[in-house]
Amino acid sequence: LEARVGELEATQFSTTTKLKGVTNWVFGAVKAHGKDSAEFEAHSGGTSFSYNLALNLETSFTGKDLLYTRLRAGNMANVYGSGVEGIGRSGLFAQEYGIDTNNRVIINRLYYSFPIGENFTVVGGPVVRMDDMLPVWPSAYPSDMTYDFFTYAGAPGAYNLALGAGAGVYWKSDDFSISTSYLSQNGNDSNPTTGGIGTDGSDFSATTQIAYAPENWGIAAAYTKASSANGENLYIGNANLQAVAASGVGSQTNSVGLSAWWTPEDSGWIPSISTGMGKTWFDGNNADGYSASWYVGLEWDDVFLEGNSFGMAVGQPTFVASVDGDAVKDGAGYAWEFFYKFQVTDNITVTPAIHYLSKPFPSQRSNGMNAMSGLVKTTFKF
Repeated sequence: LEARVGELEATQFSTTTKLKGVTNWVFGAVKAHGKDSAEFEAHSGGTSFSYNLALNLETSFTGKDLLYTRLRAGNMANVYGSGVEGIGRSGLFAQEYGIDTNNRVIINRLYYSFPIGENFTVVGGPVVRMDDMLPVWPSAYPSDMTYDFFTYAGAPGAYNLALGAGAGVYWKSDDFSISTSYLSQNGNDSNPTTGGIGTDGSDFSATTQIAYAPENWGIAAAYTKASSANGENLYIGNANLQAVAASGVGSQTNSVGLSAWWTPEDSGWIPSISTGMGKTWFDGNNADGYSASWYVGLEWDDVFLEGNSFGMAVGQPTFVASVDGDAVKDGAGYAWEFFYKFQVTDNITVTPAIHYLSKPFPSQRSNGMNAMSGLVKTTFKF
C-alpha cells in the first residue's frame, strides 16, 4: 500500500497548485447615429459572437508565497477597421476581458510574489502586469467587467495595466500601503536600442501608489512615468484617437490618478460608489499639454434576487484637454454604461449591458455623431 501511495504521489499534480478557470462568451453589436455613422458601421457595425478563456494556475511553496501562471486564448477583436480619420475604429467600445490570440493559447501572466518580514511583499516576473504589483485596486466598480474604460479607476494613464517583464515592492501596515514598481513591455529583448530593461529602447512603465483602505472604503493616489517614444501609449479602449496620439508625443509621459470608493455594509437601496480622475502630461517638439479623464460608478447588490446586481457608470474617456496652454474642447465626449448581472448558478452568470458614447471621435468631421452598443455576456467559472 505504501509503495502504491508513493507512486501515486510521485505522478500526481502538485498538491500546492490550484486551477481556476473563467470563460466569457459575448454576443453584441454597435449602432451609430448622425454624421459619418454610415462609414463607422461599414467598418464596425456588424454583430459579433466571440470568447475569452483564462486558465489560472496558483502555486504556493511555503503557504505565503505565490507562483502565478495564466494561460489565455480568445478571438475578441476589440479594435477593428480603419476608415477615414479613424472613423471605422471601434476601440472605445472595447471590453475589459477582450483579447485576440487568433485562438492560440498564450502565456498571459507569469510572476512570483513572496513576503519579506511582516509588512513587505515583492512581486516580479517575466510576464507581470502593473496591477499585479499593487496591494490595493482603487475601485469597487464593477464586479462584472464590461466596458473597458470604467475598469481603470478613472485614470487610464496612471493605471495603464502595462504588461511585461518587471518587479515591484509594496509595504502594507493595517489599512495603509505604499507601492512602487517598474516593468518593460519589451524587456525580453536584449538589444538596448529596441528593448531591454532600463535601456534607451525600453518600453517602460513605472508606478508609485499610496493608498488608505479600511474595510469598506478607501482612497488612493498614483503616479506613473512611462515611455511614449517606444510605444507605452494610452490604449484606444480608454482614450479617443486624439488622446492616444498625444500620449505618443515626446519621449515620456507623466500621469497622475486620484480615486476613491465606498461600499455599504449591507446590500439594499444604497449602492457602492466609486469615482476617480486622471491626467496625463505630454511634451513634444511641436506641442505639449495634457489629457484628462474621470468617471463615477454605482452598483447595487442583490437586486430583485440574491446574487444579482445592477450597475451604471458615467464619465469621460481620456481626451486632450490642453495643448500649449490653450483649452481643447472638441474631444471631450461622455460615456455611459448600464448592466444587470443574473447569477444563474454559483458558477454561471449572464450579463446584458448597454453602452453609449456621445462623441466617439474627436474631430470636426465627426461632430454630431454618437454611438450605442449592446451585448449579452455569459461567464462560466470553474
